[in-house]
This record gives sequence, structure tokens and C-alpha cells, in this order.
Amino acid sequence: MTRSRGTTNATPLASACVVILTLLAVLPAMADARVRSSAGAARVPAADSVLRITFLDVGQGDAVLIQAPGGQVALIDAGPDDIVATLRGFGVTAIDLAVATHPHADHIGGMAGVIETFPVSFYMDNGEPHTTQTYRRLLAALDARPEITYLEASPRTLTLGDVEIDVLPLLPRGTTGHNDRSVTLLVRFGEFRAFLSGDSEVRQLTHLVNQGAVREAALLKAPHHGSDNGFTWEFLNAARPRVVVISVGRNNGYGHPRPAALRAYEASGATVFRTDRDGHVTVRGRESGDYEVSFGGEVALGGRAGDRPRRRPPVASPGPTGIPATPGDARLQLWVHADAPGNDHRNPNGEYAVIRNLESDARSIGGWSLCDGANHCFRFPAGAVLEAGGQLVVHTGSGRADGDRYYMGRRQAVWNNGGDTATLYDDTGTVVVVFNY
Repeated sequence: MTRSRGTTNATPLASACVVILTLLAVLPAMADARVRSSAGAARVPAADSVLRITFLDVGQGDAVLIQAPGGQVALIDAGPDDIVATLRGFGVTAIDLAVATHPHADHIGGMAGVIETFPVSFYMDNGEPHTTQTYRRLLAALDARPEITYLEASPRTLTLGDVEIDVLPLLPRGTTGHNDRSVTLLVRFGEFRAFLSGDSEVRQLTHLVNQGAVREAALLKAPHHGSDNGFTWEFLNAARPRVVVISVGRNNGYGHPRPAALRAYEASGATVFRTDRDGHVTVRGRESGDYEVSFGGEVALGGRAGDRPRRRPPVASPGPTGIPATPGDARLQLWVHADAPGNDHRNPNGEYAVIRNLESDARSIGGWSLCDGANHCFRFPAGAVLEAGGQLVVHTGSGRADGDRYYMGRRQAVWNNGGDTATLYDDTGTVVVVFNY
């Protein structure tokens, strides 16, 4: 976190931060040893030598509990509300490593209660401050616990008993929003790997792929609660998950998980589990790479180290309905999700168009227009860019554009559920791509 503890008037936790960061830069092995010898060091190794990763059912939010074979514990995010009783129900008495992937309330809402209740040895976040009361409460809880060592989320490997956790590279500070600076982790236990993604969106996922940081993993926590901007085909090709778990709330107002994301995970060959339907979902991984998924006290799926996804996802996927019409630019892909959850006119942001760039170079689209068959158009602002391998989402309703997501500003739905034509024009009025459905 970028907070007072990073200034010359540092709190005791800030001093610990400066010292530990210096030590980590020089002696990473020592840092790993300290994590290993933290609050859980005296615990007796579990007889089954299994790594347990549990996606807690916390509603519309994230909380992932990691329990190493030796009894060490890591908590990645803490949901929107108090989770102390839930953690105790899973046998947690102390936490070796707590991570806040980013400072949104649905990820840190319960973290202050965790800090106030359990012995915590190490705390990590992405270094980005926030202005919310939830964030300020977390700061106060941390400031009251000077014995907790703060770790910056810089690329490194932490050791949690027999489990290794790779902290993957973030985008530079100040270059993107909170979601795309989520702390992302690759959890490794022998041949078993799990990719934990926070609320990563297209820009961060593309960055990780370009950095070569995405490795094949049996387990993927769906980025951004299964949002349509929480995947790219390049990312799925690199990760090749066999199991995808979506942390999502029942009947949430965001329409998560989005149909496009569910189709993408299905196309990748992964089996999808959802906390809104399945409750707490636990994945048990073994050093051999074998794993099993359970919820409700029953084993729902088992896999072996040599398993591969049922089919490899394509470099680019066709839209859910319809086919591109001519004229068209094969390097760009356009499709429309027309059927919003509930009443379309009352939920205009539930319908949207997606534009994908299949090129290896970014495309400047400032001044370009997206129109439906009735000539309801949206004009992209000056400076808008469609990143290489990335995608943009254009919602029909109102909202704040962030470079990856734009809004037409309409009060009612414009895309006809029974069929329509989407046309993308460049800044000269030339047709770039057409999508009929």
C-alpha cells in the first residue's frame, strides 16, 4: 500500500516494510524461510500431504483460503463482509500470509476483521491507496498491528511450507485502474499449479502473457468474477486450465458471470464451478499434479497430472450468434450480446458489443463509430486504443469509461434480441467490420 508507512514519518509497520524489502532484495531465500517459519511453523503436517485451496462463498466478492500440507495458511482477499466465523469453521487459528489483491470493498471488506482477530505474520497488497471507509478501516487495523511485516507485491517467490507462491509482475503504478493492478499469484505444489487472478481484466492479462508469466495451470480463479473483460484467448491458451472457479454472488447486479466468459471457459475445455451455485469450492492438489474438486461435502471432479483440457481454445472465438458479413477486417472481430438479464430496457448495461483485436499491434480507434441497424451510434473518444490481442466492451447504458469499457449513454436497450446488424466505422466513415445476428 502507498500510505503513511511509506513516508519519512513511517509507523512501526513501515519501518518493518523498509527493512524486509531490503532483506528480500538481497536474501530472497531468507524471506522464504521467514514465511515458512511464521505463525504456522509449529503445526504438524497433514497426514494426506494435500494442498487445499478453498474459494469461499462470500457473495459478490473474492476470498481464497490456501492451506498448505504442513498447516501453513494464506488468505487471498477477504470478501465484502466479515469472514472470521467462516475461517474458524475451516480450522484457521493463525494466518502466515494475507494478501489484498486490490483495494475494492468486495475484496478487502472482511480483511480488517481478519487482521484484528487472527495472528498474521505477513501482509501484501498492490501498493495502491483508496479513499473508501473500508480501506481506511483496513489501514487502521494494520497500524494497530506493528508486528505484521508488510511485503510489496514485486515479482518474487514466497514459500508457504512445501508450497511456493510466485508473485507475478504488475503494470506500472499510475498507468491503469485498480482491477488491472490486481496482485496475481501462481501457486505451486510439486506438479500442481493454480493461477489466482484477482480482478484482472484484458490489459493486465495481456501484460502477463507478454511478460511470459502465464504458465499452464490445472486451476484458474476466473478473473473479475467471470466478467466479459476478464479473459483473452491468448491468456486461456497459455494457462490451459482444467478447472475454473468463479467467485460470484447470487443474483448480483453485474450479470456475473457473463455468458461470453462462460462460453470461453467451456471452449477452453475447463470444468466450471461457481460459488453462487456450489457454495464453498475446495480444490485439493497433490505433488503428483493430481487434484479433486469438492463442494457440499461431496467430491464433484477428479483429475490427473497428465490430463489436458478437452479441447484447446482457439486463438480467437466467433461470437455467440451470427457471422461476420462483408465487407470486413479479418484482423478485428465484432459481436453483440443483445439479451440483457431481466428487462432489457431497465438494464441497458446488460447488453453490450465486444470488439477484439487479433493483430500483434495496437489499433488507434479514436473517432471510430459503432452503430446498430437503426443507426444508434457510439463514437469512440480521441485517443482510444484497442490493444494488441485485447478487446473493448461497449455497453448500451451509462457509466464511466476506463479505456477497456465504454458506454453509449442510452437509457434503453438498442440491440434487438431477434436480430440486428452491428457496424464498426473508422474515422473516415469507411466500414471496418460488420456483424449480423
